[in-house]
Amino acid sequence: MNPDTLVVVHCYSGDELLVQQLLPIFLHHECPVLVLSPEDSAVTIDNPRVENATAGKKGWKGEHTLYRQLEHWKLALQRPQSWFLLNDADSACLSPDLPPHLYADPNKFWCNVLCHENEHLESDRPNLNPPYFMHRIVLEAMVKRAEEMELPEGTDFDGYNDQLAIDGFYTRLIINELHVSYENYPDGATTWPRGIQDLHDHVKSGARFIHGVKHSLDAQLMVNNYHVWRREHMAVPEEASFGFGDTVTI
Repeated sequence: MNPDTLVVVHCYSGDELLVQQLLPIFLHHECPVLVLSPEDSAVTIDNPRVENATAGKKGWKGEHTLYRQLEHWKLALQRPQSWFLLNDADSACLSPDLPPHLYADPNKFWCNVLCHENEHLESDRPNLNPPYFMHRIVLEAMVKRAEEMELPEGTDFDGYNDQLAIDGFYTRLIINELHVSYENYPDGATTWPRGIQDLHDHVKSGARFIHGVKHSLDAQLMVNNYHVWRREHMAVPEEASFGFGDTVTI
C-alpha cells in the first residue's frame, strides 16, 4: 500500500493543534510523515513516526512565502521517497490507501482543481489546491523552474488578487511555466465555494481528497462517513484504523 511515498504537512504554529488532531489521518497511510513549518513559526509534532523541519518565514502570501515554499520543497526532496503527498494543515486523504491510478504516470500532477467562478465557465482559469500528489520528477522540475524565475515584489501569479499566494505559485509553475499534465481528483472536494457542509455532502458521496477542514470533529465525521460510503460502494473491504477510536473492519 502506498509504495515509496512521503506524506508532507505544510503548516505554521497557529496550525499546530489542528495538525495534532488530524495526525491519525496523516499517519494512516503507513508512510513517513514530514511536518514542515517556518523558522519563526515552528511546529513540533512529538511522534516517533513524524519528522519535523523548518525553513523560511511565516506568512500566507507575499514574496517571502514563495521562497519559503521553495525551501520546503527542497527539504522534501532531501528524503529518499519517489512519490509525495503534499498537504496543507487543513487537507488530507481520508482513506489509508492512495488509489493506484495516482501512481500510473510519474509525469502527472494531481490536485483539487478549482475555478474562480461558481458557474465553472469555459473561460475560467483553474487554480490548483491541495492535497497535491506528484512524483519526484515533477517536484524536482518545480524546484528547478522556481529557482530560475524572478520573483519581484508585487508579482500577481493567479490574476485574481491572491497575489503571491502559495496555491497561485503551484498553479503558475504547473500550468504556465512547466506545462505539466495535471488532473483533478475524481474523488476530491473542498470547502470552496459553499463551505463545510458542501464538503461533508461530497464526502458522503465518496470524496476522500479533502481541503478546508478546520476542526477535528469535522474530520472525524468525514472519516466515518467516507468509510460508510466505501463499505456500501466498493467491493474490496479494508482494515481501517481511523485513529479517532477503535480499529474498524469495513
